[in-house]
Amino acid sequence: METKSSPAPSSVEMQAWRLLVLHGPDEATVGSSAVLASDRSLAIGRGESTQGVLGLGDPEVSEQHARVSLDREAGWTLHDLGSRNGTFVGGQRVTSRQLQDGDVLRIGRHLLLWQYLDGAACQRLVRSRLPPPSALVGRSHEALRVREEIQAAAAMPSPALILGESGVGKELAAQAIHEAAGAGPFVPVNCAALPESLAESELFGHARGAFTGASAESTGLFGLAEGGTLFLDEIAEMPLALQAKLLRALATGEVRGVGQRQARRIELRIVAATNVELDAAVRDGRFRGDLYARFVGCHVRLSPLRRRREDLLELALHFLGGAAVPLTTDAADALLIHDWPWNVRELEHVMAAVAVQARTRGRLTLDMLLAEVRKPLEGRQRTLPPKPGWDALLGIRRDSMPNRDELRRVLDHFQGNVSRVAAFLGRERRQVYRLAEQHSLDIVDSRAPSTGAGSPETTSPQTVTHEVAIDAVVSGPRTR
Repeated sequence: METKSSPAPSSVEMQAWRLLVLHGPDEATVGSSAVLASDRSLAIGRGESTQGVLGLGDPEVSEQHARVSLDREAGWTLHDLGSRNGTFVGGQRVTSRQLQDGDVLRIGRHLLLWQYLDGAACQRLVRSRLPPPSALVGRSHEALRVREEIQAAAAMPSPALILGESGVGKELAAQAIHEAAGAGPFVPVNCAALPESLAESELFGHARGAFTGASAESTGLFGLAEGGTLFLDEIAEMPLALQAKLLRALATGEVRGVGQRQARRIELRIVAATNVELDAAVRDGRFRGDLYARFVGCHVRLSPLRRRREDLLELALHFLGGAAVPLTTDAADALLIHDWPWNVRELEHVMAAVAVQARTRGRLTLDMLLAEVRKPLEGRQRTLPPKPGWDALLGIRRDSMPNRDELRRVLDHFQGNVSRVAAFLGRERRQVYRLAEQHSLDIVDSRAPSTGAGSPETTSPQTVTHEVAIDAVVSGPRTR
């Protein structure tokens, strides 16, 4: 991947805004970005990306579609330049709009994320291109941060605490810590679901005959997790009396079940999770401060899905069963601008509701989504022109990337006229040349024996020039 950039500031001062391509008709552009690290402007239009220009190969994008520039009073502002199909932010058509971190832009059939990167985020993205651990999906700087915290937690013998809103995937993070730490059983328990009268027995075990129904001795969940990990979900819901017994177990490494005379030593890892800010719970007397102190040194904080929009479409495809079920631009736009108050769990349920229909039709469309998800876009569809769609004569979709056989049919149909092929596919001439090269096709083979002297083909691709010099970095797509 080739990257153009101006000299970077020191790592302490490093920060930037970037415009990241999340979705587009050309999968190769997904993950490419333009980074603005100064007070200059960025042009957005149809064509190739150059210094100071984010180019999008899309017939619905105007040659000079929009511009992002810094206004001293309003901050970074997006301006529509009189584009034919409009510029949208959060599903709303705009002519001029101050941009906020996390805004989703629609330019033609491309969806882009406006994102602030602090120094730590910049460094993570620069130094890490490895996939996230275990079942955690995502390549955003937030996902990379979580991965780093998980690795740190796994390397420490002390108990770990996972913080985050409901539905962000705290149990998956606990499993990732467990897998990174080594072998042994992974035993999850929901502290909120433990009956108070039986909670001590469930956790620490009991002697035979310790209470009515105790017909046999039990080692409890601590015993089941020996040599592995005990995951205490919703630990803030644990009764105060049981918190005291847990504290003793953490302090001594020993547990004593109900009715048992002798304590036994247990070797395991404790990972707890909660959606409650425990420092506030300590102040309110709902959680023991000395128990909280046991977890202070090792925290993993999971961000809500609305802070991870960069990962959202990858998660949606994951829940649909992979990239074999693509998302239309409208469906992807609706998913990106929804707030997802119940986070990844909500997204998983929404995808489960449409999975069968999407797989049957071969793609996920806007009309399949729940009403509350698609509502922001329903009134906007009339403002957009119809897509090129299916071409019955050549048997291909004009709005998709052609494979080798499809490109050969189009080249033969237009007798190797690159300009007409580009217009048919809605792409630039240079893209046609690149596609032919990628598929090892010789355009000359498709040309008629004599093309005449009236309209000769030009073999050099059109050059897009702009009289703007800015500190914008146009980077290539992420490694998939």
